Amino acid sequence: MFILPTLYIFCLGAFTFIQIRRLWSRNEKREAWIYGLSMTVSAAAGSLLIAGIEFPTFVLPYKIVFESIGKSILSR
Repeated sequence: MFILPTLYIFCLGAFTFIQIRRLWSRNEKREAWIYGLSMTVSAAAGSLLIAGIEFPTFVLPYKIVFESIGKSILSR
């Protein structure tokens, strides 16, 4: 259960490290920090999803609002 998320984080970390070095060498330090932070959040969320752990999303309020509208349109 821990092998697949670990492999995912390792591969994503290697790819991210290469991209951050490329950005850093072009003197784009702010972009490198933003890219690193966004990839860290993405790696954490992706590894949790691969491990099968459910976590809350921001989609639920929109689902509640638009599900009834969609059902009413499809029922016509």
